Amino acid sequence: MLKKKRKADEAFDYEYEYVYGIVTTATDWYFILHSTEGIFCTSKTEYRISLTEDALNDQNELRKDVKMILGV
Repeated sequence: MLKKKRKADEAFDYEYEYVYGIVTTATDWYFILHSTEGIFCTSKTEYRISLTEDALNDQNELRKDVKMILGV
């Protein structure tokens, strides 16, 4: 695991000009990419964690949802 922080010009190649981010409301997750070609967002995808009382009782389902989102 690389723990050394790098400057942006060291981490990214100059061929790629983009900025990305992850916005979350804790249940909904949005992955945003802003590039010279446009802005792209995954707002209509199925990345959602159900935080109902049943989901909190079944920790396996909650863990599966979190793992699915973080594995994207």
